[in-house]
Amino acid sequence: MRIVLNQERKEYVIKESVPNKLGASAPRADKDKFEKHVDDMIDVRCLMLATMTPELQKQHEDMVAYDMIQNLKEIYEGQAH
Repeated sequence: MRIVLNQERKEYVIKESVPNKLGASAPRADKDKFEKHVDDMIDVRCLMLATMTPELQKQHEDMVAYDMIQNLKEIYEGQAH
């Protein structure tokens, strides 16, 4: 998955939490960056869900990509110990 995200220039979505929504007076460049992050986040979320087992899909269906990664780390790092 990381290979695909890196190639698509979307790996940042799993490394950075969702930025706060900007106010109406925010600069256009900041608004564009926010919208790109949200769009990329949706793409990555769908890719992640598509690669999960049905059980994991149910657990993560209401999460954004960053939160999914954090949750999966907690689950599987605990099992590795």
